[in-house]
Amino acid sequence: MKDSAFSVLCVDIGGTSTKAGLLTPSDELAFVDSIPTRPDPESFLDQLCKLIERTGACAETQGITIAGLGIAIAGFLNPERNRLVYNPNLTWLEDFPLRQRLAERFAMRIQLEVDSNAAAMAEYHFGSGRESKRFLCVTAGTGLGVGMVIDGSPLRFAYGCLGDVGHVIVQRDGPLCTCGGRGCAEALVAAPSIAKRYKENAGLKDPMSLRDVISAAQTHDQTAISVLEEAGEWLGVAIASLANTFFPDHIAVAGGLSEAGDLVMKPLERTFHHSASKYARSRASLKGARLGAHATLVGAGWPFLSPR
Repeated sequence: MKDSAFSVLCVDIGGTSTKAGLLTPSDELAFVDSIPTRPDPESFLDQLCKLIERTGACAETQGITIAGLGIAIAGFLNPERNRLVYNPNLTWLEDFPLRQRLAERFAMRIQLEVDSNAAAMAEYHFGSGRESKRFLCVTAGTGLGVGMVIDGSPLRFAYGCLGDVGHVIVQRDGPLCTCGGRGCAEALVAAPSIAKRYKENAGLKDPMSLRDVISAAQTHDQTAISVLEEAGEWLGVAIASLANTFFPDHIAVAGGLSEAGDLVMKPLERTFHHSASKYARSRASLKGARLGAHATLVGAGWPFLSPR
C-alpha cells in the first residue's frame, strides 16, 4: 500500500483540539500529541508548527524517514485543497493560506484533506470498512462529519467532500446549531452539546467535556448514561436518513462519541433499525469504527498511502 521505508506525519485539526502523530511503516500510530485549537490563525499556526516539529523530532530520534505531512481539517476546502473555506466551528481559520504557510516552514510534501474523508479512508483501509463497496463513515466529535468511500475512493460531491450531511435535520424546531439551522444532527450529538446537556441535567457548574460525560457514565452515573443514550438515538435517526439516501453496504461510527461504546451504539442501532427503510437497513451492516477516536488522525495520511 505504501513504500515500507517511509512514515507519514499526520495532523488532525478539530474544533476543540489538534492532534499529531506518526503513521509508521507497520501502519501503527506513534508519538501522538495534541494542542488546543486556539481561535487565532497566527497563534494557532505557531503552535501547530511546534507540534509538528516535536513529532518530527521524535521520528528523527528513531531514524524514521518522513514521506510527507498529511493534514485533516474539519470543514470545506477550496478546489485546490490548500485552505479551509467554510466551517462554523472554525470561522477564524477560513481562507487562511494554511498549506502555503506550512510549506514555508517544512520542506516536505503537504496534503490537506477534509476530516470526514480522512476518517472514512482510514477506516476503509485499516478498519471495518475493508472490502466494502459503498462505505459510509460517521465521525462524531466537536462536529458531526460524514464521509463515503465508493470502490476505494472518497466521494467528493461538494467542496471536496460529501457535503455538510452531518447537518441533516432530525428534530423539527430543535436547538439552534452553529450552522444557523435548527434541529441538525450535529446540534444534538456533537461533543459540546452532550457536555452542556449533562452539565445542566446534573446541576453542575464546572466546565465539562464529552470525555467527562463518558467517564461519569462508566461509573454508572445515570444522568450521564441517559444523555449518551439520547445522543445515540438522535444519531441513529440521522444515520437512518443517510442510509435511505446513499444506500451503503457498511456504516461505521468513529470519533470521540464512539469511545462510549455500547452506551451509544446500542440505542443508535435500535433507532437506526426502527427508522431506516427496510431496503436500506437490509443492505447495511453497522458497527463502531475499529480506529475509534483516532480514525481522522490516521486518515490524514491516506493521500500518501495509495493513489487518488
